[in-house]
Amino acid sequence: LRLARQVTGGSPPRSPRLPARNHSHSRLRDDTMSIASSTDDAGKIYGLGGYSQSNRVLLCMVGLPARGKSYITKMLMRYLTWSGFPVRAFNAGNLRRQTGNCSASAEFFSSAESATKMREQIADECMHEAIAWLRMHKSVCVAIFDATNTTTRRRQRIIDKCRQVTGITPVFVESICENKEILERNYKLKLDNDDYRNMDPTKARLDFIRRVEEYKSRYQTVTDQEDEGEICYVKLYNVGQKVEMHHCSGYLMSQIGFFLSNIHIQPRCIWLTRHAESGDQLSGILGSHRGELTHNGRNYCRELASFLHKCRREMEEAGHVESCGDFLVLMGTAPVHYSTLQSMIKSSSSSLSDGDPSPASISGASSPPAVPVNCKGFQAMSTSLLNELDGGVCNGLSYAEIIRDYPDLWAARERDKLNFRYPNGESYQDV
Repeated sequence: LRLARQVTGGSPPRSPRLPARNHSHSRLRDDTMSIASSTDDAGKIYGLGGYSQSNRVLLCMVGLPARGKSYITKMLMRYLTWSGFPVRAFNAGNLRRQTGNCSASAEFFSSAESATKMREQIADECMHEAIAWLRMHKSVCVAIFDATNTTTRRRQRIIDKCRQVTGITPVFVESICENKEILERNYKLKLDNDDYRNMDPTKARLDFIRRVEEYKSRYQTVTDQEDEGEICYVKLYNVGQKVEMHHCSGYLMSQIGFFLSNIHIQPRCIWLTRHAESGDQLSGILGSHRGELTHNGRNYCRELASFLHKCRREMEEAGHVESCGDFLVLMGTAPVHYSTLQSMIKSSSSSLSDGDPSPASISGASSPPAVPVNCKGFQAMSTSLLNELDGGVCNGLSYAEIIRDYPDLWAARERDKLNFRYPNGESYQDV
């Protein structure tokens, strides 16, 4: 059974066994592999990174208030979900508000015994919810414990609780921020949350500063010596300016570490677009592996090139020179993507020299260049990850031909389009 890459855990859905037809334009993936499997439990197939003897991770945020912990949590949630890993966040602040301590003043966060006991109870309850959720899963998954966790004692308590359950690894993500500009922006955002929503802004800010000072008085940064030198952690300085990792190994943690090493808070513009309309699309052919653009497709390329140049001029006029230099076109490796790029280049050249003529047809384009090319001021790079779903043995066929030649295959697709995988191809889950 030939399987394309699968990033989610568990067994992949079965596709009917069919004799392979010749097709020369399948998706090229470096990590595509062939796997032999059986139907019993011993032959269970996990997705890439989906199996580990320590297969569940409790990511514990660490840091003072307004250091971007919840912001990092949200980014990790999006990234891990996109990567195919089950993930859920557990926020101690939200739990505190739900249990009747909304609008708590700075006194609630003091070192007083009664306040400390109440905060510990809330943190423990939130941690237990996260661990209980992890225990429900057998394959790789991630729970994010979003709390301050600012003392060595609190972190050791988390480690000890995780050791009581087989296969749960605690990893601490500490966010350290001393950038005054970032902190000032974060403080303003904090004044909009439920704790301060109905309070005078000046009083709210003073109360929040007192809360931060209370935490600072007992704050202990994560060190290599904790847990007898076995602690796993990632430290972020000023939201990505510097990153440190300690005892972080394995596929999942390498993915998380790589992502955290590349996070930023700089504003960027991202435009998403389909490739230009092709003849294959009009014919209903699966795969779009030929590069012939239609008249509408060429017009689209002209409009797209004009739009990008317009945006670039506006950014230059606004003084965003650095942002202008970062224009990058990411595209697939299929011929239709290269045809779209080439038509954009011709449109740009024609518009600059002759006014606004219609670009010429690009026919029979083969493959994009292996190195970045300059699209009249825009850098372009290609990756097969942006290709359309690989239809496997059905690439180059129309849906009508698939219904006629492979009725059982079509019936399986209609039953479950999300998980259905084309023989020698991919499913929506894979991409």
